[in-house]
Order: sequence, then C-alpha cells, then structure tokens
Amino acid sequence: AEGTLSNRVLRQYAGTGVQHIAFRCHDIFALALALSKAGVATMPVPENYYDDLAARFQLPEETLGRMRSFGILYDEDEHGSFFQLYTTHFHRRFAFEIVERRGYRGFGAPNAPVRTAMQRLELLSAG
Repeated sequence: AEGTLSNRVLRQYAGTGVQHIAFRCHDIFALALALSKAGVATMPVPENYYDDLAARFQLPEETLGRMRSFGILYDEDEHGSFFQLYTTHFHRRFAFEIVERRGYRGFGAPNAPVRTAMQRLELLSAG
C-alpha cells in the first residue's frame, strides 16, 4: 500500500535503508524494565491486542498485565512461546525489535499486521 513504512523507505531512501534491527534476549521483561528506566520509549500497542491474546491463549493475567505495561507482543506455536518489543523510531527511520524465544520456531507472523499498524500510527503522530 502507498502509505506503508516499506513504501516510504523505498521512496525516501531509493530502496535502501533499514526498517528495524532485531536483537534476541533471554529475559524480555527485565530488558523492557531496563529500557523504561533508561527512558527508551517503546511503541504503544493497541489495547484490544491484549484482549485478543487473552481469548486466543491461556496466558496468566499477571503475564498479560506485564506485557501490556511494557508493550510486549506475543505468539506461540507447538514448540513454545515468542515475545516481541519495539522501540519507537529513531530519526523517523528505524526501530529496534527485541525478541525472546522460548522454543518458538517462527517469526511472529501473526503480529506483523499489528506491528505495521503500530509503526504507521507512530510515524503519523510524529508528523
């Protein structure tokens, strides 16, 4: 689509550029807390995302609450669980993605539309 982050990067940087840089961690909740204490902003997640997670997965309410407070996304497969966190964009150009895999073998594909919407809303609100 014309207004997507991917198209903006292609237009603005002539096909080059980075949308996000991913890092793996072993404890996303500890890392999210450290980012918060350091003043690193994370992309806001739509509130209904967590309502959907509660309906789809058997997550403890405490875990959902912690995910909600830090803006952490989630998925799971038959091998395990997957957590994702995105910082806000740096220079309106790229964000950092932090992931924690607990046996999960995918790439969080069910979260891609949510991430795209989060990125678009952030960039639109930043002007």
